[in-house]
Amino acid sequence: MEERLTHPRLRWPEPGQLVVLGGIAILAGLTWLDLWRRASEMAMHDAMGMAMPAGAPWDPLDLAGTGLMWGVMMIAMMLPSATPLLVLFARSQRLRVGVAEGSWRTGLLAAGYLVVWLGWSALAAGLQWVLHAFLLLSPGAALSALAGGALLIVAGLYQVTPWKQACLRRCQSPLGFMLAHWREGRAGAFRMGVAHGVYCVGCCWALMALLFVGGVMNLVWVAALAVLILLEKVVPGRWLSYASGAALIAWGLFVLRAGLAAA
Repeated sequence: MEERLTHPRLRWPEPGQLVVLGGIAILAGLTWLDLWRRASEMAMHDAMGMAMPAGAPWDPLDLAGTGLMWGVMMIAMMLPSATPLLVLFARSQRLRVGVAEGSWRTGLLAAGYLVVWLGWSALAAGLQWVLHAFLLLSPGAALSALAGGALLIVAGLYQVTPWKQACLRRCQSPLGFMLAHWREGRAGAFRMGVAHGVYCVGCCWALMALLFVGGVMNLVWVAALAVLILLEKVVPGRWLSYASGAALIAWGLFVLRAGLAAA
């Protein structure tokens, strides 16, 4: 495996890679379409005065629906950022076990990756429930100026920590990740996906928490964070995370100052 993968060259996608790219495009497209539908329905409810009142208690269906919304959002935002790993893995599997079996294993790798993010989605839904219960969220699921400013600063500081950079290095180097975490078979592919998902959550959790700053269903904000996360993974080096961290800290200080002035 190492002989074949240590010197990758730019080339036209192979059949197995085309299957992977097509699957990513379809699933990501469907999830973004669902997010657009949800955001449109929420805007319509707000316009008609049908939004849930602040502090209204949630029932289990509300919590489940919020968890589903977060799950769809995580697939839409994070699956495209895993494309380099999935494409490289699909090629390695074609060389070893063929296109059909390689496609199965690549799907399991993606499934393991998404399982971790779906677990994070459950935690995010629980956090939203708590924030809603304590009247800390607006109807658009955004934090107050003071809390939002503090969260921006925390996210900016995390961008430059050794923990962030250690996880980011794994995400920026699909080849290095595969060589360090290679597992054989279908179960091994799933375990590799879980491991990559753990690194990815370690890299991006603070940026994902910023969804509470711009509004959980603010699609412009969702898309902006998704683009930043993708760029962090494909642009070599640390400069982008350092620059974005500095920008987030400055923005957070500005928001805090404005919030204190208005208090």
